[in-house]
Amino acid sequence: MNREASVTLPQAIQMALGHHQAGRLGEAENIYRLVLQADPNHPDALHLLGLLAHQTGNNGLAIELIGKAIAVNPVVPAFHSNIGLAYQATGNLDATIAHFRQAIELKPDHAGAYNNLGNALKSRGAPDEAIACYRRALALNPGYAEAHNNLGVTFQEQGKLDEARACFQKALALKPGYAEAHNNLGIAYKNQGMPGAAIECYQKALAYNPNY
Repeated sequence: MNREASVTLPQAIQMALGHHQAGRLGEAENIYRLVLQADPNHPDALHLLGLLAHQTGNNGLAIELIGKAIAVNPVVPAFHSNIGLAYQATGNLDATIAHFRQAIELKPDHAGAYNNLGNALKSRGAPDEAIACYRRALALNPGYAEAHNNLGVTFQEQGKLDEARACFQKALALKPGYAEAHNNLGIAYKNQGMPGAAIECYQKALAYNPNY
């Protein structure tokens, strides 16, 4: 990204993001790093390179890079949401929850942050708080299949199998190829003494994801 470069830094970020979203991670990483050579404190490049690091399992680097982005611009909800995912992958639930809450404070209609906060609270042993988060996510986005599934898992862990089944069925009505929800619905049927229905669900899960 020198003075003779034919693209601006914002254009370069858009190019890299296109590669990133298409799964061409190497090309995206190269451009993000070129942007950071030109501007070491470019918050979008720091954030997106950190997100890429999280997606490839390098969560320590993700936390470092997205943390730098937050230091430059602390009011971007996506920065807090994505660093929360990286912290969650490391098992640091306190930092995870703090960043998801910050994302929600900055963007109160952030359904994804509510869903992710619910997952973190469930992991910390606070299922009722998790349920409240999933319900808020679904109030904001009724078509959020993952939140229906996560709510169902929490109900299932509480032994509320009818409620759990209803959640999994809603998830599958929205996303018929959702292998995890087919599997979870199968577990609910098995726990309710309906092995035939359970087997059918497991077979569907495997049809959509043979490596499950």
